[in-house]
Amino acid sequence: MKLLIFLILILGGGYMLPQVYEEVDGPCQALEKKIIRENVEKGLENSTVSNLALAISNGDLGARVASDEYPKLPERIGCLAVYYNFPDDLRL
Repeated sequence: MKLLIFLILILGGGYMLPQVYEEVDGPCQALEKKIIRENVEKGLENSTVSNLALAISNGDLGARVASDEYPKLPERIGCLAVYYNFPDDLRL
């Protein structure tokens, strides 16, 4: 029983960590924020384009990337998989 509770806590924490860390409402939005942050060049973090992209983020781009990378997984789980296994060569 203790192992089951521990496993549920670990899985729940793994599901919620990207959302809490990125301060968004869903895993696909967290993935979008990470993609934008990783693709913005040094010195442009506060540029108008990156701020606009982060402001209108609703999870659609993250869901599309996740469905391209993991087509057989549900969107939210795919977004988490891409978030944790973010490839270095993934560019917008």
